[in-house]
Amino acid sequence: MKRRSALKLMGAAAGLHLTGASWAQNGAYPSRVIKIIVSSTPGSATDLAGRLVGDLLYAKYGQSVVIENRAGAGGVIGMQAAAASKPDGYTLTTGGLGHNVLPPATLRGLPIDIPTALLPIAQVAEFVNALVVRVDHPANTVPELIEYLRATKRKPLYGSNGVGSSSQMTAELFAMRTGLKFDHVPYKGASEALVGTANGDLDLCFMNLPPTLPMVDGKRLKALAVTSAYRARQLPKVPTMQEQGMKDFDVTSWLGMYAPAQVDPAIIAQLSNTIVTGLAAPEYQNRIINAGFEPKLRDAAQFQAFSKAEFKRWSEVAQQAGIVVDYGGK
Repeated sequence: MKRRSALKLMGAAAGLHLTGASWAQNGAYPSRVIKIIVSSTPGSATDLAGRLVGDLLYAKYGQSVVIENRAGAGGVIGMQAAAASKPDGYTLTTGGLGHNVLPPATLRGLPIDIPTALLPIAQVAEFVNALVVRVDHPANTVPELIEYLRATKRKPLYGSNGVGSSSQMTAELFAMRTGLKFDHVPYKGASEALVGTANGDLDLCFMNLPPTLPMVDGKRLKALAVTSAYRARQLPKVPTMQEQGMKDFDVTSWLGMYAPAQVDPAIIAQLSNTIVTGLAAPEYQNRIINAGFEPKLRDAAQFQAFSKAEFKRWSEVAQQAGIVVDYGGK
């Protein structure tokens, strides 16, 4: 279902608003409404990122920004709509690891070649996964967990919020690095996988921090590590995987802005500079943090190189783990 809402920012951004309006009157880009297609539901991580950037673009240019939620098929519906739009810079889309990298890395027969159809403009933020076990689990560190799992006579289980999700891919990377063999239990959503872990149905789970944090704070789950190279500000006492001997283990989910391929490079450069410079301001940094993310800005060139490296990394993990499947179950 489509949902449209105009995003407008007032007050402190008035000076930027006037500057943007003067540019539009002179015929420079943008001179009319900008649409941001969000390939997920309102309130999702990608939706929040899109609305944040929409606020910023309105403040900068004085042009209304319309958010259009087109969820479905793991983000493919929205990405198809964005890719098919006129490449004039007036239709943008949000995306990230879960939409722009993992589907083409894990699914055959997609109706869109995502890496070539959508051009990275700027990375906005990232968020981490946490390695969690039931609260009364005997292991309190990653090395203790590995030792415990190796001594387990049965095949251990990990859960995820779906095949090809960052939750599953992180667990498969963990399996590759440790040599452990797991059975995967995919759930419909994050909360179900976390409850399964808390109840002892699973041996462990890697899950995005926002849905995990309440259960850790509520003493229903025990967090052994975060997957980023840095400690999460929400769990400052929980060490990273790297701090516990997992060399180069650095996994984050990330979000950014994209445009249809063939958009004028000058427009891409302008948007990239606007987003990276604008979101570096304290007011936007605070908004990113309060939404549960970490500020992580990359310009177009950096974001394109990073996206290619991420696609290569996760494609290799998917191939080695044997989790490449047909799109739509064909």
